[in-house]
Amino acid sequence: MTEPEPTTGHAHDRQQVTALVREVLQAAELHVTEVAPTRLMTMLSGEWKRTIPLLLDIDERTLTATSLFAGVPDEGHEAVYRLLLQRNQRSGYVHFALDDEGDLILTGKVPLAAVDATTLDELLGEVLTLADTTFNRVLRTGFASYLDHEQRWREGAGLPANPVGEAIHER
Repeated sequence: MTEPEPTTGHAHDRQQVTALVREVLQAAELHVTEVAPTRLMTMLSGEWKRTIPLLLDIDERTLTATSLFAGVPDEGHEAVYRLLLQRNQRSGYVHFALDDEGDLILTGKVPLAAVDATTLDELLGEVLTLADTTFNRVLRTGFASYLDHEQRWREGAGLPANPVGEAIHER
């Protein structure tokens, strides 16, 4: 007789954790795409960073969360990296990093033995909070010239200002 997969408590193997992740994401009414049997993709939505893609990869020992935060900054690299490193000091599971192309990502790891519904909720909450609370400062610092160019183009084309660009200049 096999034991049922846990819906509460700790999950300890890949299949249990994958089922638990799927269950938690669906309970949060998030769309889940299965990239591979133990790789799930979803999309979080923030107030400022509206789309936050999130890949959850369950390997033999850890649950890894990875989210593309922004591309390589156009300018202000030192200030952007300083901001992200300072934010890392206040983080729990999730931290800023660079991928192989230099894009800014959020990444976090949790041992499978520590994964439960509460931990998953905290992990998702950290990704959302870090992405949303840091996004405008990174845009203002690393992509200011692009945003200024876009706002001028919108004005010349008779389009309304991009609210993100306006908010960045107000802060």
